[in-house]
Amino acid sequence: MEFSRVNIIRRLIAKIIGHINTYCTVILTCSTLLAYAANYVSPLDFKLPSYFGLMFPYILIADFTYIVLLLIVRKNNAFFLIGIVLLGWRCILATVQANPLHFFSNDDETTDSSFLIMSFNVRLLDRYNWIKGKNDTRTKIFEFLKYESPDIVCFQEFYNRNNDSLDNRTQVKQILQATSVVTDASSDGKHDLGYVIFSKYTLSNSQKIYDQDNKLIGISADANINGKKVRIINVHLKSIKLGYNDYNFIDSLDRTKKIEQLSGFKSIFTKMDNAYIQRISQAKVINLHISKSPYPLILCGDFNEPPVSYCYKKITENINDAFVEGGLGFGTTMRLKFFIFRIDYILHTKNLKSSNFVTHNERLSDHYAISCKITLSN
Repeated sequence: MEFSRVNIIRRLIAKIIGHINTYCTVILTCSTLLAYAANYVSPLDFKLPSYFGLMFPYILIADFTYIVLLLIVRKNNAFFLIGIVLLGWRCILATVQANPLHFFSNDDETTDSSFLIMSFNVRLLDRYNWIKGKNDTRTKIFEFLKYESPDIVCFQEFYNRNNDSLDNRTQVKQILQATSVVTDASSDGKHDLGYVIFSKYTLSNSQKIYDQDNKLIGISADANINGKKVRIINVHLKSIKLGYNDYNFIDSLDRTKKIEQLSGFKSIFTKMDNAYIQRISQAKVINLHISKSPYPLILCGDFNEPPVSYCYKKITENINDAFVEGGLGFGTTMRLKFFIFRIDYILHTKNLKSSNFVTHNERLSDHYAISCKITLSN
């Protein structure tokens, strides 16, 4: 009798585990496929895949964790999940790089055909002291630039006070020993806010880039790299415009009540929906500028889009991602609690080579600076 009860309990436990295994497999399969669909389904037609694309790093971590668990307990559906994951191999490569050889290459030596480029959303140089515990962030940013000494820098959300005796543009120009600077910004006569390109090389043919609603989304200029022209584009695509309450909600997410969480997420998702729609049209404008460039081209900026998204897929159809070619890890560029977001990029045409991609973890903005080495082809 006792033996019979043990068998019944074992069968019951096995049945429960089997159901849990089935549910987990179905949930992970659907989540993974929906994330992959974000590359191909426009948010104008169906928004749900976009959110799964945004959460793809976590879905990927869950996939690999569960696959390892299934392999340990010798469940055959592990191979089914492996097949599902491998369907989106390009999405995985764009999300996470696990090749340590990127940092053991012989590309540290700089030649006449190579230079260091950086992209950084400086969030107005912390003008309003958003970063808690940091004193004079602007000075720390200047020190960071002096230490890294990039040859070309693309800033988004740059702040310049025109009536200062030594304004921010002048100081950065002196720190980098830049011979040229191209800037375009909204101005009230006292302050400039917007885009700046600093370069140790001569810049020419500067242009403004407007989206289909006639809003300024970037600037471009041609850099003369030792006799060879390279077009530099610096953009900032539509932000979801998170306010103080949104950031405060995210920072205190683990302490808020369920009702407050629901309200906070609703506010953020509403802003995200509006931004998704605008960035689709902006991506088309960027692609047009890429196709019209007579020179090798580098596109830097804050896209506000993850690498598993419709806009990223459209922009990178004929252009390479420097992180994919020379990065390591998830390359997170947006500093938000609990979230893994890579939304800042350095992209380049296929006739350029990139290496030594670095995400700088210095806490100087709500974004991290990114940089890489670019080498001109012969």
